[in-house]
Amino acid sequence: MYKILVPVDFSNTSKNALKYATKLFKGVELEITILHIYGAQSTALMMKSIDSILIKDAENQMRTLIKEMKAEAPSVSFNTKLAKNYAVSTISDLGNSGVYDFIVMGTKGVSGLKEVFMGSVAGGVVSKTSAPVIVVPLDYSFKDLKHVVFAIGDDPLSEASATPLKKLLAAHNSQLEVLHISENGTPDFDTIIGPINDLDLKLTHKDGLGDLNQQLNVYVQNHDIDLLCLLRTKKDFFDRLLSGSVTLKQTFNSAIPILIIHS
Repeated sequence: MYKILVPVDFSNTSKNALKYATKLFKGVELEITILHIYGAQSTALMMKSIDSILIKDAENQMRTLIKEMKAEAPSVSFNTKLAKNYAVSTISDLGNSGVYDFIVMGTKGVSGLKEVFMGSVAGGVVSKTSAPVIVVPLDYSFKDLKHVVFAIGDDPLSEASATPLKKLLAAHNSQLEVLHISENGTPDFDTIIGPINDLDLKLTHKDGLGDLNQQLNVYVQNHDIDLLCLLRTKKDFFDRLLSGSVTLKQTFNSAIPILIIHS
């Protein structure tokens, strides 16, 4: 059984991500936990009555959503979870619990690091959780993962990092292309992609000239790709902020879903 966590705010963006999640694993037992976070923590007495209203409204919307999803995906097992807390920390902590194989989230497609560090939930979760995160753009309709591109730099891939990618590839019998973009020339691919070397894959190298984020976007736009996978390496916060994070930028620019795995 695969377990997926899908945060929802009942917007079309989050509902679309939920529908995408139901289609990720064909013929495999799938359990999806739908998480709704209804407000930040507060000890003020006046908030109690507001909380009760928010909870009641959330429960009603959740029942409606579950009914809709069971009709659309009858083979999927759905759980629900309501939480009163901050969205990024709640989702990240659940992701770090080791219970879920993936977190699937929707994004409206805002661009750049500014949005990430100004409080974008999807960007915050990518930064703080160890769980694989799939970010689904607004209005994206699910397509079978025929062509998956794994964009890498010079950081080696670990067996644990490769596992989520392998699960998705196996579920869809996908063609995997490893796209290496670096200023250091063509690498020793065997060293970098060891854990997935046994797969039937295509190796592509591009010289990393100029804006790496722009290069990725151009490549995605010019090729028929169903999922882009990126490796999020562990860097110091200030290094990430000052030098920029390709993964975080790409998360909010792509017109196709992105799988972010962690080294």
